[in-house]
Amino acid sequence: MIPSKFLLNNKRQLSASSKVWKATIRMPEFRPSMALIPPIFDIDKATESVIELIQQHNGQVLVITGAGISTDSGIPDYRGESGTYIRNPKHRPILYHELTSSEQFRQRYWARGFLGWNDMVKAKPNPSHVALSSLLEANFIQNIITQNVDHLHHFAGTNPNRIIELHGTLHLVECMVCKHSVDRTSYQHRLIAHNPSWADYQRQLAFKGEKPMINPDGDVDLPGNISYENFSIPTCTQCSSTMMKPKVIFFGESIPKSIHQAAESMVYQAKAVLVIGSSLATYSSYRLVRLAKELGKPIGLLTSGATRADDISHWKAYVRCMPVLERVVSHLLETS
Repeated sequence: MIPSKFLLNNKRQLSASSKVWKATIRMPEFRPSMALIPPIFDIDKATESVIELIQQHNGQVLVITGAGISTDSGIPDYRGESGTYIRNPKHRPILYHELTSSEQFRQRYWARGFLGWNDMVKAKPNPSHVALSSLLEANFIQNIITQNVDHLHHFAGTNPNRIIELHGTLHLVECMVCKHSVDRTSYQHRLIAHNPSWADYQRQLAFKGEKPMINPDGDVDLPGNISYENFSIPTCTQCSSTMMKPKVIFFGESIPKSIHQAAESMVYQAKAVLVIGSSLATYSSYRLVRLAKELGKPIGLLTSGATRADDISHWKAYVRCMPVLERVVSHLLETS
């Protein structure tokens, strides 16, 4: 049962809230490409393909990871069997122009992100993150570019100088006005202090075992009749603005030029590219793989779903990444 203080009070309020949310652009439809070669469904064959890619190119392999690598850490992906878009086909992330243009949208985002943070911060690196960290440390792979904002590659011990978080991280919060950033954990404490009724609501949900399902971007889905107007956003400690957001790249926001250039540089440096756990639905990641193709670099795909790059890959394995990566590490480290 949702406390009445969180419910919209009348039809006019509900209509106004609904209009604000619906009067936005739709997310682009994901259109996977048609594979031109027979896919791999066998774990052993997939393992052989990854090992061969690494050995043929002397470890100069760029790895690009997506949400599928973090599902074994309890963070759902977008398009997997239990992904956000499968559970809720109408779901779409909040857009950057909405955050910048409306206090109501920022309240909506932060209320949902506030409720999702506890589960997000509890997530731990799984064997896939650890395997890639080990492969990087032993120079079996060259660099990692991740689309994920969960920071789990870093928590697995990955060398920060050899990884790019293409879409940023949820573990920092920044001011959209002055760009001052702070640690998310400390900001969460301020959110709790500013919103005791929401903190109490979260405890009630946990006690009843009714915690909303977290999304890959760290927020949760809540009923459409919930009001966010009483949610207080702690201001920036530098300029006192309430225009705060996690230090992630939202849909409609441009990736910083420095990140864009660094990611392209990794593609140029590599001799081959291995994509793990990603549909490459976002253009920011797909364009890197397409660049690799234009440069004549072999591309391997290790993901259990369709991707935008199926038609330009040298091979595609429709298997879970964790058992494959565990086997790859075991073989390479034992024989090196």
